[in-house]
Amino acid sequence: MNAENQQERAGGESRWQRWSKRMGGAVCLMGLLAGTPACSDDPHGSGQQEDDGPYRVMVISDLHLFDMDRIGHEGEAWEKRLAIEDKNYTYCAAIMEELARRVKEQQVRYVVVPGDLTKDGEVINHEFAAACFKAMEEAGAQVFVINGNHDLSNAAAKTFTPEGEFPIETATSADFLRIYHDYGYDHALSQEAGGLSYSADLGKDIRLILMDSNIYNDSKTAPRQETKGTLKASTLEWAKAQCAEALKAGRVPVGVLHHGLVEHIPGIQSVWLPEYLADNYVEAREALAAAGMHIVLTGHQHMQDIASVDVQGAPFYDIQTGSIVSLAPLRYLDVHPETRTLQISSSVVSQLPGGVDVSAVLEKTCSEGTHYYFIALLTQFVQSQGLTEERIENVLKGFTQLPIVEGYSFVDAMTSAFMIARKGDEQQEPHTPAVCEVLQSYVEAFSKVEGYEKTVQLFQMAERLYAGFYVDSPSADNSLEIAY
Repeated sequence: MNAENQQERAGGESRWQRWSKRMGGAVCLMGLLAGTPACSDDPHGSGQQEDDGPYRVMVISDLHLFDMDRIGHEGEAWEKRLAIEDKNYTYCAAIMEELARRVKEQQVRYVVVPGDLTKDGEVINHEFAAACFKAMEEAGAQVFVINGNHDLSNAAAKTFTPEGEFPIETATSADFLRIYHDYGYDHALSQEAGGLSYSADLGKDIRLILMDSNIYNDSKTAPRQETKGTLKASTLEWAKAQCAEALKAGRVPVGVLHHGLVEHIPGIQSVWLPEYLADNYVEAREALAAAGMHIVLTGHQHMQDIASVDVQGAPFYDIQTGSIVSLAPLRYLDVHPETRTLQISSSVVSQLPGGVDVSAVLEKTCSEGTHYYFIALLTQFVQSQGLTEERIENVLKGFTQLPIVEGYSFVDAMTSAFMIARKGDEQQEPHTPAVCEVLQSYVEAFSKVEGYEKTVQLFQMAERLYAGFYVDSPSADNSLEIAY
């Protein structure tokens, strides 16, 4: 245990507490020097002018914040956990500090966070996230959060020591409301009865409708949550009523939720990766579009992607933002009320104070975790097909070991494709056509062998998935202007 942790256990301040105070004080000083109201009497930083002019919104998602001062992170169990994830927790505090600096520098008026605020729903990490949001609000922005699938009733909330991994307190919805009272709920115009969904206004003509799309049992003692999500009938009815209220007030409803409502890998995601969409995503977006909502801000899949489909004669936009701890992307939404347009741009936190090239570190971690993810995904899918153990072993060997092209196995090629898709505006790599040709040759070869119908289907699906990562929806992902 280091000296700072010993001080905390003895009742002193942790680095987390000192960092929170330092950020608040530093931002206030910057505000005084600049003559701006960053430290107004309004403790939530919401005393901004609601004028008719343009303003900037920052969207950050899937923060997966981990307080490395207050939770153990060493030992074999910790190393095994890191090996299967596409996340790097080492720099999350520094990245959040950089984002608070950008809020101040760029005069961001609002920060919107579509879920997965914490690593695995630990109460300690929710407190850490709140400290980060406090710094952003003191920098001049109002923060609006909603929960993600990791954030509540999570049995993976643990501390890691050389002796093993041990459960620590996970948050419930009551904890969420208490900890994030100042980061959205204090500005709520309406809150779903018995739930975490709420609505709030941005500027003069937008109303955010933040919807809890997650599945969890809200228990500390026997916690259970799921990766997949849904929009419950009660949540949809509440959201539709909020859309009606927004339109009546002359405001445009914009949704915020963790799970997607439009496929970001067209024709593929609903088959291979359905847990990243709300399970009723088609019905939900049709209901919301009929109620007047045509833009949603989402996260969850750690991809910087904008997907759109036509719903009832008008485009429905799902603006997905990637993960801060995977590749550190963010979005800016520049709102222009006078022309009722939204200019969307992307940015990446690539450098940290002291010259740390965080982008290179995150790229490596994310790529390694993605490689493991596809091995696990293929294993699970092959095992679900009812093949013999011998056939399963041979098929997996073909996918993960046999070279496909240029020294790549299929999983290597898949990892590379998904890394490109994560960044948005996908372009094929030089070897992409060759990989597809090789996979097609496997389809043709096994089609000639009796009894290998399922193997043929697997290779067909694999080719579709691989090629699908390079197929973008009609909307550009990183720079786009849309009318609202």
